[in-house]
Amino acid sequence: MQQNPTSRPSSGYPNPNTPEQSNANPYQNHNPPCAPHHHNPRTILIRRLFIVSMVFLLILGLILVLYFGLVSPQLPYAYINSLSLSNFNISNNHLTGNWDLQLRFQNPNSKMSLCYNAVFCTLYYNRVSLSETRLQPLDQGKKDETPINATLSVSGSYVEARLADSIGKERAVKGSVEFDFRLTSSVTFRYGVYRRRRYVTVYCYDVLVGVPANSSSGKMVGSAKRCKSF
Repeated sequence: MQQNPTSRPSSGYPNPNTPEQSNANPYQNHNPPCAPHHHNPRTILIRRLFIVSMVFLLILGLILVLYFGLVSPQLPYAYINSLSLSNFNISNNHLTGNWDLQLRFQNPNSKMSLCYNAVFCTLYYNRVSLSETRLQPLDQGKKDETPINATLSVSGSYVEARLADSIGKERAVKGSVEFDFRLTSSVTFRYGVYRRRRYVTVYCYDVLVGVPANSSSGKMVGSAKRCKSF
């Protein structure tokens, strides 16, 4: 029997003589190619500038942390070495007296020098201001100590009756009177090219001055007194 040439082979393989199958490429990709993505140069520039800025800020912050960690500025110390009171009198709600102080400023910093632009010293009793004076500016090197004198005077100033009574009772009972002092200054901390200005306040609380009721003069009781800096 003669086999029909157009019949499908029994093996299941495609007939090479079929036009549709002979022209088909089994590996051909019928999907269209992707269009190339064009980046905006301005966007790329902004992104790079942002990255550079963040890196710069990070490095600067690290430098500042290390710098201040190594320098670690400390507030100056202040002491009252001695105090003498003269011409002290209180009567009829009027107060008179001269407070002569010998102060000592100490720079505790081993890497920084200090510049006190102006120093104001105020005398208090029971939180009431009695007198104020301005001291001369001063410079301090590293670890320096500087003595300075201050005089606060009150001449016949009126005070409230409760204040005059409190001073009189304190003198009669203890033979002494407690005064407070405050020192304020704008201090510049210097380390190389570094400059930092800070407002420093020093409080000297409960400075005991021996002044008996029958005397117009007296002195500070005890040794040098260290004040608190803020």
